[in-house]
Amino acid sequence: MSRPAITVLTDPLPWGRDLIFEVGRQVARRLRDLVRRGRPYFDHPTYRGHFAVTRSLVQGLQSIDASFNYNVRFPWELADTVIVLAGVRTLRQAIELKRQGKIKRLFAGPNIVVFSSDENSLLASAEIDAVVTPCNLVNELYLEDNPSLKDKIFSWPAGVDCKYWTPGMLEDKNRILIFEKQTPGPVGPVEPYAEYLRLLGWPVEVIKYGEFSHAIYRQKLQQSCLMLGFVTAESQGIAWAEAWAADVPTLIWKNTSNVWGGRRYSCSTAPYLNQKTGLFFDDLDDFKVQFAYWESHRDQFAPRAWTLENMSDEVCAAQLYNKAIQC
Repeated sequence: MSRPAITVLTDPLPWGRDLIFEVGRQVARRLRDLVRRGRPYFDHPTYRGHFAVTRSLVQGLQSIDASFNYNVRFPWELADTVIVLAGVRTLRQAIELKRQGKIKRLFAGPNIVVFSSDENSLLASAEIDAVVTPCNLVNELYLEDNPSLKDKIFSWPAGVDCKYWTPGMLEDKNRILIFEKQTPGPVGPVEPYAEYLRLLGWPVEVIKYGEFSHAIYRQKLQQSCLMLGFVTAESQGIAWAEAWAADVPTLIWKNTSNVWGGRRYSCSTAPYLNQKTGLFFDDLDDFKVQFAYWESHRDQFAPRAWTLENMSDEVCAAQLYNKAIQC
C-alpha cells in the first residue's frame, strides 16, 4: 500500500524514547473520554493541538479527497512530507526523524510557539523546510528574531466549517451581538457600546468568551444581523470567521500593540477583516461613525460569500496541501 502525500501531526509518535510517555497519555485520554460521553461538536477527542485549526485541516483534507494521514503510530507510516501543526515535543521528534532520513520535508506551525525565539529558536532549525504562521503579522514578528526564516515562512489561515456555521432562517434579523473575548484596557467596558445601540432602538445581547458553547454561539449568530468584537489581539480570528460564515458582518475594536511575556509586539484584532466582512473602530466616538456607515451600506457586506470563497475548510486545506506537495 502506497504512502500518502502528507502526514499531519499534533502528537509525537509513540515510538522510541517517547513510547512509554505517549502510550500513557493516550490511555489517560481514552479514560477521560469515556467519562465525557455525549460531547458536543467542538469537544472531540480526535483533534489535538488547537482544536479549531486541527479540525479544519483534517476535515478539509478529507473533503477534498487529499492523500494524507493524521497522527500515525509508526515511522514507516509517515509520508515524505510531514506537517507538525502543534506541539514542541512533536516538532523535536519530527526533527530527529528527519535527521534519521524517515522524513524528507518538514513543515512546522502554526501553533507551536508564540515567538520564533522560543524554545531556543526551535523553528529556525535547519531541518525545517517551511514555517507556517496564521497571518502575515506573525511572519513579521518571527522574522524580527530569526531573519534566516525569510525564504521559508508563509501564512496560512485555518478554515471554518461552512456547513455548520450557517445563516439563520429568520428573514428579519434585527439583533446585534456583542462578543467580549477580552475587555481591552484602552477601550474600557463594552456596556457604553451596548447602551448606545439600545438608545437607537436596537436589541443587543452581550456574550463573554468561555461562558457559552459553540452551539449557543451559532444560535446567537443566526439571530443577529451584526456582531461587535472586543479582543486585545488575534493571530487569525477564527470566531470572527465563524460569524462571517453565518453571514454576520463584524465591527471589531482596533488594537495594534500587545504585551506577552513582558515583550511588546505589533498585533491585530482581526487580521483577515476586509471590506466584505466588516469594519474596525478605534473608540466609542469612532464606533458611532462606523456603525452609521454599516447602517447605510449594509448591501456592501457579503461575509458568507467571502468566507465560502476564501476561508472554508476545503479552500484552506487545499492551500496548505498544495503548498506541501509542491515544496
